[in-house]
Amino acid sequence: MPAMERKRKRKKILKKLKKPFRLIVLNENSFEERFSYSLTPMNVIVMFGGFLVVFSLLFYSLIAFTPLRTILIPDFSSYESREDARRSRLTADSLTAVLKSQEHYFSDLKIILSGGNPVSSIPDSIPKKVEGVDLNYNVSEIDQAVRNELQHSTTTFSPQGTKIPEAGYLLFPPVAGSISSNFEPQFGKKGVYWTSVKNEAVKSVLDGTIISSSYTVSDGNTVLIQHPNNMVSAYKNLAVLLKQNGESVKAGEGIGWVSENGNGQGQFYFEIWKNSIPVDPKTYYAN
Repeated sequence: MPAMERKRKRKKILKKLKKPFRLIVLNENSFEERFSYSLTPMNVIVMFGGFLVVFSLLFYSLIAFTPLRTILIPDFSSYESREDARRSRLTADSLTAVLKSQEHYFSDLKIILSGGNPVSSIPDSIPKKVEGVDLNYNVSEIDQAVRNELQHSTTTFSPQGTKIPEAGYLLFPPVAGSISSNFEPQFGKKGVYWTSVKNEAVKSVLDGTIISSSYTVSDGNTVLIQHPNNMVSAYKNLAVLLKQNGESVKAGEGIGWVSENGNGQGQFYFEIWKNSIPVDPKTYYAN
C-alpha cells in the first residue's frame, strides 16, 4: 500500500511539472499581445539549469585561461612556475647530496695522501667503482728476473740506449715533451710542469686505477691515479678529462688532453707521490 501511495505522489508531481502555461507579453497601453510562449515548470527548470552550466563554464574559462586569474586569486602561481620550482628543489637536493659525498671523499683522500688512515664511516666517501679494486699487482717471475738482472748488471743502459734514472726504473712519459720547471717542495712546488704541444694526449705513467677525475678551482681538471707500491701520480690543469673515477688504466693509456699555457704551447702540472710523500718526477726519467 505505501508503494502505491508513493507512485501516485510521483505521478502527481510529474503532472504538475508538465502542466502547460503560456507566457504572454502585452503592450501596456493597448494590451496588444506582442509575444507569447508556451512553457511548463519542467521547461523552466531545464532552461535555468542550462544557463547555470554555461555561465559556470564561461566563468571557469575566464579564471583558468586569462591573466585575470592573477587578479582574482592573489596567491595564484602558474603551472609552469610551480613545475620549475619543483624541479629546482629536486636539483638542489641532488646537488647537496653530491657535494656532501665529494667533501667526504676528498677529506679521506687528503688523509690517505698525508699518510694517515681515513676514519670516515660514510659509505659514499669513496666512489663505488673503486671499492673492491685490487691494487696489489703481482710481478711475474720473468719480469722479476729481468729487474734483478738490471739491478746487478754493471751496464746501466735501458733498451733504448738511455741511462737508467735515479729511481732505478723508468716510468712511461705522460706526453712527448720535456719538463720545464724544477721540483722545489720547500717553496710549495710539489711537482713539475711538463711542456708539450697543445691538445696532446696525456697518458698514464703506470698501470693503475683512477681515484679522482674531477675539476677543482685551484688545479682545474685533475686526474689522480693509484699505482702499485703506494705510488700516486697526479695530472693537473688538463684541457679535457677522458676517464672517470674507478676506471682501470694501463701504462701509456690516454687520460686527458694537454691545455694551452697562453704562449701557444701545451702544458700541465705533474706530480708523483710515493708513500704519501711528493718526490721529484725527474728521478723516474733518464736525462
